[in-house]
Amino acid sequence: MNISELQSRFIERLKELLPGWKYVKGERTFKNLVDGNIWHFHIAFVNHNDDFDCIGDVAIEFKSNNQRLCVVGAELGNIAGIGQKRFTVGNVQQSTESANSIYKYFEAVGLPFLQRYSLPSEVINTLTAGGKEAMLISPIVRMHKQQIDSLVQHYGSI
Repeated sequence: MNISELQSRFIERLKELLPGWKYVKGERTFKNLVDGNIWHFHIAFVNHNDDFDCIGDVAIEFKSNNQRLCVVGAELGNIAGIGQKRFTVGNVQQSTESANSIYKYFEAVGLPFLQRYSLPSEVINTLTAGGKEAMLISPIVRMHKQQIDSLVQHYGSI
């Protein structure tokens, strides 16, 4: 089975595991609307000759009247503090096993991140404090003030 077929099987398995989420093929992202925010679970593939690695990241997109206010997110392994976490797929069995594994990792690491940072106050406080955690959720430091201002303007001072 070729790599693209294995990737399709991998995604199909994730769709089964994430029934409340909408899959956007062109973005390779699962989306879920939660309390007015859009949660993203994005899948990236790193192709090799005979297999591929899958990497997952999560993000929260704050919106108001269909206008993006702010997006924060991070790769699952970086959230866990271990560096990038990859899930390898080289055959049909691994496509199911790796999809199950990244889903479990998403549940353990990604969902708590999404829940925590869906609170505008948590994002504002983290970005205001700066440092390692602020860099994790938003690595472009020059954007932090704009993100803070946008959230404060919409949600008020927290």
